Amino acid sequence: MSLHYLIDPFTTNGDIVDVVTADSGQTNCTGSAVVRVPDGVAIHTKPTNRTDLATAKYAGTLAYYAGFTNILADPCWDPSGVDLTFTTGLNVSSAYVNHSISTFMGLCCSTLYSLAPAPNPTQCVVTWEEYSFTDTDDKTDRFQRTYVEGTGSDLTCWVSFNNLASTNVVYNGAVFNIPVADQGMDFRVVLFGNMSGHRIYLGSWSLIY
Repeated sequence: MSLHYLIDPFTTNGDIVDVVTADSGQTNCTGSAVVRVPDGVAIHTKPTNRTDLATAKYAGTLAYYAGFTNILADPCWDPSGVDLTFTTGLNVSSAYVNHSISTFMGLCCSTLYSLAPAPNPTQCVVTWEEYSFTDTDDKTDRFQRTYVEGTGSDLTCWVSFNNLASTNVVYNGAVFNIPVADQGMDFRVVLFGNMSGHRIYLGSWSLIY
């Protein structure tokens, strides 16, 4: 079960207009953008816009993974976190709809992040969110758009802690022991795939370490 925060895309700050408990992982979002807060992630303050929500969401994500003290996250709202040199088949967000992979085996490579504080992380957890839309456009009824959560399995995730000198496959939400030879502070995440046959959107990714 997740919470889906409905965002008004016509306001400057992305005001929150409603919160829906998505038991089935689906929400009618016609005219709104959606920010998902996964099950188990606690929001302790009342956000009023999507920036507040992102801050609270990633604080809650870090708290959920006990024993880790740092989080690096990208809500995939703008191109700043994407390295277009290594990216293919990606439609980069420029507004309130996230990045999307529209081609088979499309690839999203993040920019280079210098982690802090030292020393090198030896364990981490990587999470990512994927979703899609289904549209109903019956001539006798109003247009309806539905946000549909994905499991994350349509995408494969690689991480690198040495600026792509080596990479490792990680699994969504699972603790990963970073091999000594691959440890470092120069982090990138690569998400690729799209085996579904339809456009896949990246709701966000996060590194907990």
